[in-house]
Amino acid sequence: MLYTKDGFPEVNEIVLCEVTKIYGNSTFVQLLEYEKEGVLTISEIAPGRIRNLRDHVVENKVIVCKVLRVDPRLNRIDVSLRRVPIIVMKDKQESIKKEEYSERIYLDVVKELNPGKDSMSDKELEKAKDTLFENTYEPIFEEYETVYDALYDVMIDNSKLDMFTKIDQKTKDAFLKIINERIKPDEVLFKETFSLKCTDSEGVNIIKDAIGNSLKPLNYEKISVIYTAAGEFTITITHDDMKSAQRLFDKFRDNLVVIAKEKKMILKITE
Repeated sequence: MLYTKDGFPEVNEIVLCEVTKIYGNSTFVQLLEYEKEGVLTISEIAPGRIRNLRDHVVENKVIVCKVLRVDPRLNRIDVSLRRVPIIVMKDKQESIKKEEYSERIYLDVVKELNPGKDSMSDKELEKAKDTLFENTYEPIFEEYETVYDALYDVMIDNSKLDMFTKIDQKTKDAFLKIINERIKPDEVLFKETFSLKCTDSEGVNIIKDAIGNSLKPLNYEKISVIYTAAGEFTITITHDDMKSAQRLFDKFRDNLVVIAKEKKMILKITE
């Protein structure tokens, strides 16, 4: 991991744990993001009766848990494995992978800054990477939940790199180069339904033209409108982020509202 958090986790927080010891009906885990020990009782490992504890947990296995109770006075953290939904577990695992990828990006920046990187030992590279992180983490965690979120935002808007005020321009240039090379936009799928009806004898063509004329000003390729049934349509927009997709839909909707009013069509949009 690139960083660890101070203090104790919050109740209900989803945390990454490594099984360190199994003793009787209790499993002891290390909360990797906090460097603190947690306790996983047998009743919180899986639903139903457990015949063999080691069918579910073994030493050194990394698992995703939910924090049940925190007692800083006793330095005790109780966690649960069975209360973590599969989708939440997958989201956490994906988040960890992205943070590990962020760490590699920092390492690549260090290598970019050092032409003689082949002569640097692994220890020297690691130290330089940690120093770079120390000079950038404060603005990241003032605004973002994770390092990857910050780096992704910089990729979307390169000017966001200015938040790193403790690094020089040469380092910023290296950061920008590596971020733009290593991080690619995620695509999201935006869907919305609407109905458009026209009583004119040429209604089919009027509707077709109205939709086409509403799409044309957007000048965007990854957008489609499909007829489903009885005057119902689905618009699909593939974009780098949901906000941008929403803005495109808003423009399409505004265009269609104007045309529908002009042509005396009945327009209903489900939002």
